[in-house]
Amino acid sequence: MLKIKSIYFMIFLIVAIFMFSFIRNSYFTDSTKLSMPAFIENLQNRLEKKAANKKNHEFISALSIGKRDFSQKFRHDLAVTGTMHLVAISAFHTGIMVLIFSIVFRSLLFFVPLRPYIKNILLFFLKTAASIYYFFITGASIPTLRSLAFILFFDFFMIFGSFPHPVFIFFCSLAAVTLLIPGSSLSMSFLMSALCVATVLKLWRLLPKSLTISLICVSATVNWILLVVSPSLSGTFSVLSPFVNFFVIPVVSLSVPFVTLAQFLIPFSETAAHFMLKTADFLISPASFFVSFFADLAEKTAVPVVQVPVFVKIIFAASFFAALYFENKIKHLSLAINILAVIPFFFGIFSTDELTRSEQFNGKAFCVKEDFNSGRIFFDKYARNPAFNNYFYSNIERFSAQCGITKVLSVHFPDRITEKQKKALRKKIRFKNAKFYSRE
Repeated sequence: MLKIKSIYFMIFLIVAIFMFSFIRNSYFTDSTKLSMPAFIENLQNRLEKKAANKKNHEFISALSIGKRDFSQKFRHDLAVTGTMHLVAISAFHTGIMVLIFSIVFRSLLFFVPLRPYIKNILLFFLKTAASIYYFFITGASIPTLRSLAFILFFDFFMIFGSFPHPVFIFFCSLAAVTLLIPGSSLSMSFLMSALCVATVLKLWRLLPKSLTISLICVSATVNWILLVVSPSLSGTFSVLSPFVNFFVIPVVSLSVPFVTLAQFLIPFSETAAHFMLKTADFLISPASFFVSFFADLAEKTAVPVVQVPVFVKIIFAASFFAALYFENKIKHLSLAINILAVIPFFFGIFSTDELTRSEQFNGKAFCVKEDFNSGRIFFDKYARNPAFNNYFYSNIERFSAQCGITKVLSVHFPDRITEKQKKALRKKIRFKNAKFYSRE
């Protein structure tokens, strides 16, 4: 069990972070983006051109410059298989980058006649410089900054011979992100990153030595805590996600080092950078195949979840981490609370809004919840039907989650829809027995 003083300090730090964020966001800019240096934009454009003609260019562009301008099918496949985290630069990717350059810099400094203490300080500044470049070249995202801050804080303490508690360093990294990027602590990417990392930090040391079991367990547990954001992301809970990640993560791990080398070689040699991206493209092909192959099965086995009030999400997350970080009676009580808190996600019993306008369809649709968990969806009479593509099917799923509906009784469109479109909608669990009406 954590020491009482450490717990008090962490609670104080959490409160301080969010109080600072709330005050600053109320009176100052709420931007979650930093301005990009001009020379970085030029390098990104050069990398993008090299990635554009690759077979898996969407994967490569996301990993190399953080550009997630995906096709509707690719975005849909990532969402339903629970593999979207692989294309969002975070601890998984930054850890590989820092490891590569730690080996490179240590090898170079081995021949420099300096004291070990001085070498460690010099190594820290070299890794900091590489991290700053990596942060901007990958799109200056919030999860990237948080993970780099975590690694650099850890290295900084290690210079002085102390081994800091990972949870303490984790909260230091959250504070750093909040200070550097206004509005970051209230963003979806920040929340997802924080929940996932806090889970892995505690869980990884408790798992068996088997890498297979560890990957599946971590993926399943992370998928569980992400329930607090799943309704806003996809409207479903991906049962198949741990198994898809088991196949995909090792494949992506092989390609990331080559993407990283391309990022650092592009200022000096476009030919060398192109070769590294070409190699990464070849290595990542099996990952693209697995994501596409499992997408239909993942969608069929996905469990619909609904948007719940904030207080339910707080209780769910707090009880989850209490069960993870505490022992004995507190752990057992927290587990019981967490199991009870998960019920509203799957049944929407706390949803009270009878009529809800859609954010996904720019207010041109609304839902009416009729009873415990069923309801109807209406598209405005004088608006045209939306385009029936993967983006539409994903959005209508998310809209149902927002309304607290797990069983859609009917959908009312302004125009007629085809049998093919009805069949595609009924593939969604919520719409399995839905009826479709036209207002023509």
